[in-house]
Amino acid sequence: MMNSHSYAYPGQKNQPPPLLICNDLVVDGHLSEEPASWRTCIHNSALILATARKQGWQIVHVYRQDRAPNPIASLRPQPEEPVFQCRGPSALSSPALRDFLVMSGTEEIILIGRSMVPCCLSTAVAAADLGVAVKLVADAVSHATADAHDPSLSIAHAAMRLIPQFATMTSTAKLLQLQSSLSLFVSGT
Repeated sequence: MMNSHSYAYPGQKNQPPPLLICNDLVVDGHLSEEPASWRTCIHNSALILATARKQGWQIVHVYRQDRAPNPIASLRPQPEEPVFQCRGPSALSSPALRDFLVMSGTEEIILIGRSMVPCCLSTAVAAADLGVAVKLVADAVSHATADAHDPSLSIAHAAMRLIPQFATMTSTAKLLQLQSSLSLFVSGT
């Protein structure tokens, strides 16, 4: 990981870089997610992950404990990127990840990956309970397939209205444009 002095992200000086949580980006993720949403999530997650690695962000990968992780090839963890297993929908249902947050002094999470509801919503709520800010990259998070008459669709819409209470929503373009501008500013070019 790069030193924080070379890290270009808005915030106070000496603030640790954000923690990018890559949530359950697995090969079989497409089975439960809306296909176009899943393709967009994978594409944008790859762009964000590449930028995070270049900028020296902290990066972790989280997979469900109830199945063997089978990450998408382009989104596989690098050897220096910790991997955690969670037991519930929230990435922070992993005690080891919660400990990592505290020990690393993480003040902000950037969240990408599978299932806006329930995974990303529950992670945002759990982070808020810990006093950690969350930036959720809406177009780098997939959502489940739902039939127009499925009652869970109205639950998902209600949950989407809750997310802004626990997370700042952004897009891949805004996040990466900000990174590009800051990198130019920091490098002086």
